[in-house]
Formats: sequence, structure tokens, C-alpha cells
Amino acid sequence: MQRFITWDQLEVRVDGEKINAMAASFRVDPIERMELQFFNGLLRVSGTIRKFISVPFTVDIREIRASGRTVRVPIASASAFGALPIPQFLFGLARNKLPADLVHYEEPATFVVSLDRFLPSFVDADIENIWIIDGGLAVTLGRGGADLPPSSEKSNG
Repeated sequence: MQRFITWDQLEVRVDGEKINAMAASFRVDPIERMELQFFNGLLRVSGTIRKFISVPFTVDIREIRASGRTVRVPIASASAFGALPIPQFLFGLARNKLPADLVHYEEPATFVVSLDRFLPSFVDADIENIWIIDGGLAVTLGRGGADLPPSSEKSNG
């Protein structure tokens, strides 16, 4: 079906502070605090987990893989207390705590997100690439299109 607007390729940037605020709203127990920092080629997730005491953690993400409307985020490394490595199999133990309508977990240590939850129904887009840049993400959308958003007002007819 032909869309109102179409494109062959589109480059967009996503603000890291907005992603950080959105991620904080999806925080699940036992995570007490979580913050995302975006550096050129590195996404660092830091925070604290509450298990008897507050345990500080850091997770490094060096790439984000995109295919169609699915995004895979493999964990490059994880540590607690600033230096103790966290075995990647422990991430699998957290799979039941993840919001199922948002993200799921795949081995080896990869979080998978479907963008259907984030894209409005009047937009059709596939993601070709995602780069971690200073202050956020750079995203290349492949061929796609959009219609006008549905009207939220009733017509006077």
C-alpha cells in the first residue's frame, strides 16, 4: 500500500537523555538505579542492584544490531563494585523479570527489543544500522513510509 510520505533511506538521531529517561521508567526489581551514558562506540549502563546490600554494577555495550524492526543488544562486559566481572549467564537468570511486552533475552547475553511497541501504526520503517555516538544513537532507516497520524478530533459533520 502506498504511503503518504515515502523514503529510500533516512538518517535520524535519538537523544541519549530521552532514552535514559525512558529506560528509567522500565526499571524492574532488584534494580534500584540505572543510568545510560553514550560515548562514541560505547553505551555504558551503570546503576545499583539491591540484594541485601546495594551492589553497584556497570554493563558495557559496544554494538547494537538491527534487522527490520528488531534490535539486538549484546552485552560486551559486565562488572560489579567497579572491577569484579559478572558472568554473562547471570543475565539469563533475570529473563523472568524483564517486561515481556518490551524486551526478551537470548543467549549469549543479548537483549532483544521489537520496535513495534515504539513506532506509531501509521509509520512503516525498517532499521538498517544503529551506531552508538556521543550523546545518543545514530539510526539509519531503510525504505519506508508514513501516513498522516489518525485525527484525534471528531469531524463536525
